[in-house]
Amino acid sequence: MEGLNYSSSPSLELVKTALDQIRDGSLLPKASNGKAFATDPVVFTQQSADKAAFVSTVLGGGGYFKKTISGSAQDVTAKKSANKNAFTPKVTVIAEFNKNVPISRSFMMDQQHEAVARAITQETQSWIASRDQNAFNFYAYGFGTTLSTTIGDAVALFSNSHVNANGDTVDNLETGAMSDANLNTCVVSLRGQVSQAGVRVGYEPEFILCGSTLDHDARIVAKSVLRAGTGNNDLNYFSEMYPGAKVCWNQFIDNSGQTNAATMYFVGAANHGVVRFEREAFFSELVGWQTDANDQYQYKLRAREEVDTIEYSGLVGSNGSA
Repeated sequence: MEGLNYSSSPSLELVKTALDQIRDGSLLPKASNGKAFATDPVVFTQQSADKAAFVSTVLGGGGYFKKTISGSAQDVTAKKSANKNAFTPKVTVIAEFNKNVPISRSFMMDQQHEAVARAITQETQSWIASRDQNAFNFYAYGFGTTLSTTIGDAVALFSNSHVNANGDTVDNLETGAMSDANLNTCVVSLRGQVSQAGVRVGYEPEFILCGSTLDHDARIVAKSVLRAGTGNNDLNYFSEMYPGAKVCWNQFIDNSGQTNAATMYFVGAANHGVVRFEREAFFSELVGWQTDANDQYQYKLRAREEVDTIEYSGLVGSNGSA
């Protein structure tokens, strides 16, 4: 913490600048070996918010385009075109995350910077963990309705009874344990999933998410050069077809306390329905010691954001129980 070599209490701005440098250093991306974070734009669809709540809805229906020849309609799907529908909006209230870090005036004056640096580093790590725990719980709790439900049908994020805006029943729930065959079942389900418009758009997997316990098996199944679990020199379909699809984990999935937490996994396409709304990114304010009864600076750490399950589209989840 250079620049704080003072024999008296350093100025408020200098202290804040030094503390912010430590905080920002702890926030810098690090090699994670596949660990997923709430800020990952593939695992969570990212959306900025400008108010204390975000109102979402889903517009669907209408089906496939009509094919016409000489002004005469020919429905290539042999189905009657549905009206476009919008579900009742869902309100996501933005949460505030906050913590105050007290720092003794004498610590700064006496150059006890190492202790202060450790404290700020630990609190920044605590913020990252708090943010990620909140976010990944929406996956871990996604087989039930305790934490959240999807717009329109008010069922669990992963369910065999979704009803989309076109009136179709959609199943994005699987039960097979992680294996070559069961991962393929999830991929095929994702590819054939019907959108809110009632169209099979052919979603492609961009990520496979699981807890830290299952990451070993998931990576072997999805990323081995040759097909996992066989002595034959078969091609690994997943690593060949989807070399860019990421296999990632987060510790809050298998430490969520949910049933099948260690065996559940999720396959998702881009721009899916689990959304992270950010109102205010992680920031700090420093309050001087002069107004504190214990002569302490108060380093205030704040953020405002929330995650919510808006719709099922582009996601398939397996609880891995079978």
